[in-house]
Amino acid sequence: MSILHLDAEAKAELHSEAMKLIARYESPLETVKALMVYNCELETKILAIAHRHPGVATVSYDDTPVMLG
Repeated sequence: MSILHLDAEAKAELHSEAMKLIARYESPLETVKALMVYNCELETKILAIAHRHPGVATVSYDDTPVMLG
């Protein structure tokens, strides 16, 4: 799980992309799948940027267990 600290413009762009994905699917399950894929793609891009440019992004691991419900 990751925590992203984004500026207002980046938040608006991500929200816009999420809304496009939500509008594309009729099934809630398919919508969730699409959003999860999109999230994985973004995380992969962030990791690549962090690897190429260490000063731009910091990646760390948080071993706190996920709490459901």
